Amino acid sequence: MDKKKIARKIAEESIVLLKNADHILPLKEKKEITFFGRTQIGTLYSGNGSGGANIAGCGTILEECEKRGIKPESLLKEFYEYKASAEQVTEEDEFDWTKVSEMVNSGIMYEIFGKYKAPLDEYDVPETLIFQAAEKTDTAIFVIGRNSGGEECDRHLPEDYYLTRSEESLLKDICTHFANVVIVLNVNGLIDLSWMKKYASIKSLLFIGIPGEEGASALAGILTGEINPSGKLAVTIAEHYEDYPSADHFSWDKEHLENILDYESYGLSSEENGSTGFTKSPVTVYWEDIYTGYRYFDTFGKQVLYPFGYGLSYTAFAISDALVKKQNGGILVTADVKNIGEMSGKEVIQIYLSKVYPAEGVERPYQELKGFEKTSDLAPGEKEQVKIWIPWRELAVYDEERAAWVIESGDYLLKMGNSSRDTFVEGLICVEKTILAEQCTNCLNITECNNGKIEFLTQKENDAEMASVLNITEQNKDVSGQNIIFVTPEDVHDVQENRKCGKETISKAETTVSEREKERNLAELSIKELAALCVGYGPGTPFAAVGDRSDPSTIFDDEGKPMTTNSHPTGYPGYVSPAIEEKGIKSVFYKDGPAGIGGVAWPTEMLIACSFDKKLWQMFGDAVGKECEEQQVNVWLAPAVNLHRNPLCGRNFEYFSEDPYLTGVCACEITKGVQNSRPVIVCPKHFAANEQETFRRGNAGKNVDAVDSILTERALREQYLKPFEMLVKDAGIACIMTSFNKINGSFSGGSHDLCTHILREEWGFEGAVVTDWGDMDMVVDGADAVAAGNDIVMPGGPPVIRQILKGYEEGRVTREELEQAVRHLLIMIKRIRLAD
Repeated sequence: MDKKKIARKIAEESIVLLKNADHILPLKEKKEITFFGRTQIGTLYSGNGSGGANIAGCGTILEECEKRGIKPESLLKEFYEYKASAEQVTEEDEFDWTKVSEMVNSGIMYEIFGKYKAPLDEYDVPETLIFQAAEKTDTAIFVIGRNSGGEECDRHLPEDYYLTRSEESLLKDICTHFANVVIVLNVNGLIDLSWMKKYASIKSLLFIGIPGEEGASALAGILTGEINPSGKLAVTIAEHYEDYPSADHFSWDKEHLENILDYESYGLSSEENGSTGFTKSPVTVYWEDIYTGYRYFDTFGKQVLYPFGYGLSYTAFAISDALVKKQNGGILVTADVKNIGEMSGKEVIQIYLSKVYPAEGVERPYQELKGFEKTSDLAPGEKEQVKIWIPWRELAVYDEERAAWVIESGDYLLKMGNSSRDTFVEGLICVEKTILAEQCTNCLNITECNNGKIEFLTQKENDAEMASVLNITEQNKDVSGQNIIFVTPEDVHDVQENRKCGKETISKAETTVSEREKERNLAELSIKELAALCVGYGPGTPFAAVGDRSDPSTIFDDEGKPMTTNSHPTGYPGYVSPAIEEKGIKSVFYKDGPAGIGGVAWPTEMLIACSFDKKLWQMFGDAVGKECEEQQVNVWLAPAVNLHRNPLCGRNFEYFSEDPYLTGVCACEITKGVQNSRPVIVCPKHFAANEQETFRRGNAGKNVDAVDSILTERALREQYLKPFEMLVKDAGIACIMTSFNKINGSFSGGSHDLCTHILREEWGFEGAVVTDWGDMDMVVDGADAVAAGNDIVMPGGPPVIRQILKGYEEGRVTREELEQAVRHLLIMIKRIRLAD
């Protein structure tokens, strides 16, 4: 299948049908349809920043619908086409981010280009045109677009998350004159949908996100019924912004410093937290703790507009004959899924785990996604058995007091369904004795000076809400005897021992003559050479690649010879690693980003996750890997696996989901596709707790420090680190990118706890850790980064080499640590060459 067909298939399987009253869709009659909204002609195919893509020549929603036989009302079509020819139709970036890597080699780029752009006003459609159109047809399609926010800036609440005044006015006119209204959301994040209840004429709602260059074609196929929608929401859509638990703890208004939450907002001290000399020291407190997304809404009995995992189809399905079996390594759940409707389609079966309430021990959310599977395309009357695997580790929680992952004693329900709010109990897991799954060490805890000063959300003060109707009725439901399983410590520990023995065997096999030769080569490198290899090759200064190109890309030896070079045939300074070819060290080429590397404009991760289709994710990864191979790109700077913590995050379109398990599975499958026997690897980002763009790296011009993500160790490990852990353990990654922000007072890129203890000592990661691009001029010092286990500072260049050499002289980084960093670089290079 060619890449464009894959891009279209991804969009077709990911678009989510959220409402379809009176079965208004698919459009069965070949009649005129009235199209409204500037985004019908200014369709948004791609995000911006590193999540941007080349979108030249892509078909618009209006054009693709016409190709499928949907006839637009002529007068309004002419009106919108005239507007498109006369003025800008979308809130496009003034700067081409797809070429930024070739032009800018410093973090200062974010302060210059990372500026908020508000949604454009809707056109003022003449009332006479609306009247005339309503006389011809009773059906209207209103396409609402968003491409605001992005790199370094979050979206805004008024006139962005909420409808703009011009959108509200147009929506009112549409719903007044047309009996059947279809809303299409071509958006880079969630918007307020509380108005859906206000207008009875809104019969259908489609979420298409940012669907890539083939997204308009996919939408047209769904509107006509050629494609049956099968996407499911990877996020929860609440009725009001204030319903999200992070609403009061998320800053988005960077243009007004007085509105930015800081240490003092929580009764904390900037000085005690080590942030001094700044006009503002921002924080983002993860007050909701472990209750992100549906975990919050389901645990505390909050109503939502559209729940996590929800999505409609043009047909219907029945689930039957569910079986739960204990097997080596975990639990296998099987069930039959039958199409009982009149149209072919696919269904997603989801498994959630709930500990029986009331439960002693570590506090847990009401339910958590632990497995899912999508059926093949089932014809009417056709049946298929799905198999869902749940490893033992998915039963464990992190207990901060014990600094351990444990499977606590008690009873657990396995609930099956097709959304988080539509499930039925199918299994019971009985754990008679608490099982130690993994012993760890406490890391990245709340800073000592903040202990006891911040309250996080807990069930303990909400017992009345916890004892919801859902909890009581579902836990009292009978479970078939064959679906009750008992878990013992031996079940879990046998798997751990097998995995440990396997790892030891691999390690011994890799201790070869070539490895010993590599160690000798490292010992022969000078301190200057080692330091020059711990950065990217390039000037490391703003706009050095523009103009006279006078800034050097490396340092020089005593004879005036460049210490390193760029040996890559297509890679450019700022996005390659340095080479010392005479010593066998060659350059590696990195390239952005999650929506592609400048070839096909792929659907963004926010939409891709909605397919819930593992085979499709691998297919996507394989296609991206081929693109990388064609362009000789060695490291794809993706996938981005931060979570949707707040709907205003400017980069939510780059992230998969609010759920860490879904995010991790999605990222792992894509990674397996990318790294499938080719000289290409992935670089997951941003490690970690980078869920707010506002001042994520601070701002030198405004004298603002980088934001401090303050959260509990448990929330960090169970949610925000989990996708990265899955990528290390399940997908074999060899590169990972740290984030700009602080975590409990420590820069991610300078955190030994994060980069060494958790990542390497606990998870067993053996590749290279790189910073986000531009880390050195506002965030962590290069020497401190290397000492912490952050091997490579990007884009680096001479400014950071000098930082590292100064740190070596001051004793902040040792030769051993420099050698270790270069050793990790060589391991990454070897992984790439081995796949060649």
